[in-house]
Amino acid sequence: EEKMRQQQQEQQRQQMEAQRRQQMEELQRRKREEEARTRLEQHAALTARKSINDLRAATPENFAELCQKVQEVLGQELPRCGSMAQRCQQDAAEQIEQARQRCEAVQEQRKRDEERKVEETQAFEEQQEGHKKQLGELVGLVEKAEATCGKLKEAAAPLEGGAFTAAQAADLQKVVNAAGAETKVACKEALDFVLAQRQRLEPASALLLSTQAEEVKKFVDDAREELLNLQKRIAECLTLAITSSVAAKAAGDKAVKRDTASRRMDKRGAGFDKYDKNRDGFLNEKELTEYAKGEFGFAVPKDGAAKIMALLAEAKKGVPKAKFHDLKVAVGVMREEEASKDRIKKAQERKKFIEDKKAAYTADVGKVAESIEEVDKEVKKAEEKAVPLKAEEITKLSAADLSQALTSAQEQLTATKDEIESVRKQIKDLDQDLLVELASFVRLECRKLEVKLDLFAPRLAQVNLAYEKGKSHLVRQEQRELEMLRSEAAKAVKAFATEKKLSQDDLIKAMDKDGDGSVSKGDFTAFLEGCDGLKLEGSQVDKLYALLDESNTGAIPQDTLLCFIRVYYRVIQDTVITTEQSIKGSKTVRRLEVDEIVEALEGPVEEEDVKIKRIRASALRDSSEGWITVMGNNDTVFLEEHPPLFRLVAAAPLTKEIEATSEAIKALPIGEPVEVLDWDKKDEAGHSRLRVRTRGGAGGGEERVTGWLAGPAGGEAAILKLEPRTS
Repeated sequence: EEKMRQQQQEQQRQQMEAQRRQQMEELQRRKREEEARTRLEQHAALTARKSINDLRAATPENFAELCQKVQEVLGQELPRCGSMAQRCQQDAAEQIEQARQRCEAVQEQRKRDEERKVEETQAFEEQQEGHKKQLGELVGLVEKAEATCGKLKEAAAPLEGGAFTAAQAADLQKVVNAAGAETKVACKEALDFVLAQRQRLEPASALLLSTQAEEVKKFVDDAREELLNLQKRIAECLTLAITSSVAAKAAGDKAVKRDTASRRMDKRGAGFDKYDKNRDGFLNEKELTEYAKGEFGFAVPKDGAAKIMALLAEAKKGVPKAKFHDLKVAVGVMREEEASKDRIKKAQERKKFIEDKKAAYTADVGKVAESIEEVDKEVKKAEEKAVPLKAEEITKLSAADLSQALTSAQEQLTATKDEIESVRKQIKDLDQDLLVELASFVRLECRKLEVKLDLFAPRLAQVNLAYEKGKSHLVRQEQRELEMLRSEAAKAVKAFATEKKLSQDDLIKAMDKDGDGSVSKGDFTAFLEGCDGLKLEGSQVDKLYALLDESNTGAIPQDTLLCFIRVYYRVIQDTVITTEQSIKGSKTVRRLEVDEIVEALEGPVEEEDVKIKRIRASALRDSSEGWITVMGNNDTVFLEEHPPLFRLVAAAPLTKEIEATSEAIKALPIGEPVEVLDWDKKDEAGHSRLRVRTRGGAGGGEERVTGWLAGPAGGEAAILKLEPRTS
């Protein structure tokens, strides 16, 4: 059974193999038939397209024949084209239509060419006729010009003869010029005609037959040749007219020159006769000397007269009339020789004068150079005076010594500058009224001197810089001393008020004895003398009073006194404001930040339990009031006394009154130092304003000014920055 099953499977496999082989053979047969059919269609289509492409070369003569041939080929090949039959038929129709259009265009072009040829032939004939007519007119004009030329030749014929007098030459020139003018007019008439009728006289080949037939070419060439010949004849007539006029003028000029020379010779002969006193036909030495003196104003030297006689005299008789012109030349040469000697003498004298002047200028330059050496000594003195004003030395000086050093430096600096200006004037004087020959020499020497003088400028600039720095330092030192004096007095007054338990109003009343609202100098001095521990000299009291008496009225207003007795502290370490003097049981009002400013209202007082110093104060930022620790029990410092000194961080106007719209008395720049006198005052519009006093600029050398600035806007003043305590 297994064997039979295997045999059945083998038979089935063979049958399936035979079926596949049969199918493959059928597919190959169909493919061969398809390829044969395709080749047949392609051959038929190629034959049809070849016939269709012949239409591209169709002409009106063979168009019908080619169309018939295409129809016959299509009739034979289209049935065998298969799928390409429709495309071949469309191509045939398109090519036939395109060929028809081309043939029609060719026929139309041939028709236009024929019409153009007829028109060009007619135009050529008309041009020939016009050319012939215009050429005849031009020939007549040229012949007319040649006729006038003949008359000109007859008129100019005498020019070939001999010499003429000036009058004869003038008459002949008139006749020749008249004939020449007539010839020029005739030539111009002919040339104008040529310009006006050039298109007819010289036809352009581009306007004639497009075929450029031999007949046309010959006509054009002949026309040009004829016109050139006629123009040549016109040019010859013009040339004759010009040359004749030139020859006539030359003959006239020659005759005039001949007459002029004749008159000159006659005049020369008359001059010779004038000085030939003895009428012997010769000028002797005496007569020669008189001739030079009379004609040229020249006194001939004795040896000069002998030289001339030796050169020109004949047989010791003198200078003959024939050599009169040579005599004139010899006298002229001798005059020039004498003049040359005189010029040489003057040049030598001028040279000596210049040398003497140069020596004088050199001596003056030497004197100025000596003055510059003296200036150098003065500059060295100024530099020595500036030594104590240098940064490393200035801090060692007291205010009095610094003031004396500044005065000495200023006096020396002024003297040195005056000396430099004096030398500059000397240099300038050297450059005045210069001789032309010495201008470059003197200016070069002056420039050298100026260069030497300019070398002192940077040295003096350093001295001046040291002086300015010393001056600024002195002002700051005086301000610091004055500030310390004010602070010391304010502390003493505050201590007095604390000891006596006086309010601010009571303290003001204690100073203002007469109750007039201001404190006189006597009241102020008496009050300070009553403050324990305050020992001030009379000059110190005067300085302090002058500081407070801003208006110099002899009385201190109450508001100024209030500013004076106020004591300000700066926060140097974070701390808090509390409600009570004692820390225990006290509540925090708010924290204080570093660099905040507070105004002391009471204290400092020491809290016995914890051994700390406290003050009652008001924060300037927001008017928060309470108690603040000044120094802790372990010597930690939270507050330090600090005057209300600030610098502007933004430019702002300083107004005269509290209102922002009031008159601006000064524009304060960035960095301007100010002292705040009143905090957070309100104007009518409700804006916060500060009353401040300037500190005399960055160096303190300007006058102090009091006025109003914009105040804080929701915090510390936006335009102010706290100034370091050291300033």
